[in-house]
Amino acid sequence: MQTVVNFKTRMTRARPFCLKSPAGISMLRLLVCVTLCASTLSCVGTVPSTQLQRSVTLPMPSSMMTQPSEDRLDPTFRGKEYKLTPRSVIPIAFEFQPDIKSSFQRFKSEEARYDFFYTSLDSLTPRFRLSNDFDESRVAKTVTRSRDHDVEISLEKRFFDTTQLEFGLGYQTNELDDEIGNQPFVSVDLRYPLWASREKLERASEDIFRRNELDDAMLGYIQEARRRLQNVLFRFYDVIHLRRRTQNREKWQHDLEALNAVLQKVQGRDASADLRRLRGETARVVAEVRVDKGWYEIQLSRFKAACGIPFHVRVEMIEEPFNPFEGMSHKDLLEASRKTDPEIATLANAVRNSEVQLDLAKRGQWDIAFLLAGESNLEGRGERQGSSDWSSSFGLDVSAVDPRVTDSLIRQAQSNIYRFKQAIVARENAIYVDTFESLTRIDTLSASRQELIDNIPRYIDDYKTGISDYQDGKLNIDDLLKRRENLFQQREEISRLTFLVGANVAELCSATGKFFELIKPSEEEEK
Repeated sequence: MQTVVNFKTRMTRARPFCLKSPAGISMLRLLVCVTLCASTLSCVGTVPSTQLQRSVTLPMPSSMMTQPSEDRLDPTFRGKEYKLTPRSVIPIAFEFQPDIKSSFQRFKSEEARYDFFYTSLDSLTPRFRLSNDFDESRVAKTVTRSRDHDVEISLEKRFFDTTQLEFGLGYQTNELDDEIGNQPFVSVDLRYPLWASREKLERASEDIFRRNELDDAMLGYIQEARRRLQNVLFRFYDVIHLRRRTQNREKWQHDLEALNAVLQKVQGRDASADLRRLRGETARVVAEVRVDKGWYEIQLSRFKAACGIPFHVRVEMIEEPFNPFEGMSHKDLLEASRKTDPEIATLANAVRNSEVQLDLAKRGQWDIAFLLAGESNLEGRGERQGSSDWSSSFGLDVSAVDPRVTDSLIRQAQSNIYRFKQAIVARENAIYVDTFESLTRIDTLSASRQELIDNIPRYIDDYKTGISDYQDGKLNIDDLLKRRENLFQQREEISRLTFLVGANVAELCSATGKFFELIKPSEEEEK
């Protein structure tokens, strides 16, 4: 069903009306003002990405457009030296990690595609039209010739809500046989939807789809950054663990070499078999040190790749305590995470957008638009001298929207609302479990680690006592070597627990979105 109601008025005036007259100047001024207003409306505040940045703040690597060094794979390249701590490695990896940059560019590409969809339907289009019309008719011996020439500059403004506004300014020349008339003219057309129109509903449907794609790309970037930063911090602690293991084995090797001198000074019994046993043990430890050093270099290269820094630069890895959640209870951590987590903020923004679309779909049962048009031919010259005319019309365009259209849009918007709300629940559940597990493991592992550290002096004293007992013949070589191996194993267990505490801190940073708060280096680190 469609109903159109129009009211139209037209008047011809004989009094002079020219561009130099006050009325003509006022008309031109009005046209210029409205044109400037339309230009402003089309250029300010219509790009969705600007509003998206207000609702969800996403950090961007400052070196986003910087190309990686061509020498990053060259063994002779040294470049900048890095002093890395668990705190400082996070912003460095965020700046240089290529997968994070690639994921961010995918998000920006999707954002640009959504902006294109929006602005192409919210555009300002200037036009220039030039037309010539020649006509000739013959009746008996009478020949009538006419020519019309039109030049028009117009400006069309389309708004995303389907409003259409068009202004025109032109000059027309009419020639009929020997009579010529010239006349300028202005025109305006407006179509403004009073309620949701069919076109607006269809546009809203596509807007929901494209906005969901943009939200998915944003979530992908957030998840990729969180995953990569967790991997970098995990590898940092892994390399530190390998370095401690190598150092502990080297201490073991040094003690065995020192023990060799002790065995050579044994008197009163034959220690040659014990020396052979000691040399075999020493050779085994030396081989394990060699393997640890090679594995350390491999893992260091993987760590550099995870950070995105050149492979052959010098890196000093500084081990220091790092726990930005010190003193926080699980409840406090959960509440803070729900408020600051960028993934939850993105999903909440998607819910709000879908709720707006749902409201629009429910109200979109009728299409009612207000129509306004006007045109004025100003005083011209020749046969148009001293005459002008103008016309105006306004009315309503009413039509009913097929209920199936609104129903499908309602169901689509409702499904999106439920989907995003369930995604928020899933993310909150993940935060709850991951934070609870990581906090518990950090507490228990730290306590166990401290107990082992407190017990190390006993293992050292036990080994020193064993050396004295061996010299007195109270202890055999196998038991003595076992005591030294036990000391190494205790130190290795302390190193392993230290690694696990760091790994759980990394998981906690990932679970809470803390990485995004730690991206900017502290003032002390910048110095």
